Amino acid sequence: MGITVDLLLRWAHLFPAIVLVGGAVGGRVLGQGNVAPYARGAVIAGIFAMFTSGLITMIRLGSSVPKGWHMWFGIKVLLALHVFTMIFLLTKADASQEKRKRWQISALIGTALAVLVAGYMRQLRGA
Repeated sequence: MGITVDLLLRWAHLFPAIVLVGGAVGGRVLGQGNVAPYARGAVIAGIFAMFTSGLITMIRLGSSVPKGWHMWFGIKVLLALHVFTMIFLLTKADASQEKRKRWQISALIGTALAVLVAGYMRQLRGA
């Protein structure tokens, strides 16, 4: 059962990230400058799924992680909150194209940094 829970938590964390960031940032490549305002509920649901699965994973790991891991977890949470904010702002209907472009670039940079930190955290754990 342990592998099933771990697999579900991982899926609940990665799938919304792919969909949200892909939709928000990748839309720029396709000529869609914004996440549609009617998608706001889906954005909130994705954010909730990612935050919840990350928190549950941290609780499950408990004190079995090496020194410094929790610090990096906090940094990753702050980066994720930044990315969540940028994606949520992209659901605003009345924002200018210049703002949308900045928000998309900021979400992309924040995501890249969060993935970098996540990789380092995995390396610290030896997983």
